[in-house]
Amino acid sequence: MNIGTQTSSLVNHLYSRMTIGAPAPEVGMAATTLSWTDRHAATVTKVYELNSATYSHEIEVVEDKVLVIKGSTHDGSATFAFVPNLEGDADVYRMERKTGNWVRGHISRQTRRFLKLPGGLILGRRDHYVDPSF
Repeated sequence: MNIGTQTSSLVNHLYSRMTIGAPAPEVGMAATTLSWTDRHAATVTKVYELNSATYSHEIEVVEDKVLVIKGSTHDGSATFAFVPNLEGDADVYRMERKTGNWVRGHISRQTRRFLKLPGGLILGRRDHYVDPSF
């Protein structure tokens, strides 16, 4: 994720670059999707190894249901529980061979090419943050 064009959050920008030593994707693995300023807990639902010069893996992730166990989301003291939402809409991410970064996208119906969309991904952890200024 490029700061200023794909995210305005320095934290999300740094998280999107934390791919060295990251675990290999597996179905059921914890994940965090990164957006403009927010982070959402998710679960990996499908994993494919690609035979491509550009991308090594393609995965689908579904955003989890988030429950506040205690505290408040307004003052940042909330403790969350995450429940996989296997009936939710899946986002597609591909891992770039060159950088190791996860890229969000979709397959174009006209060209059958992978088109990039804004957003990043962290594998192996669940995190939830909603920017209160929006």
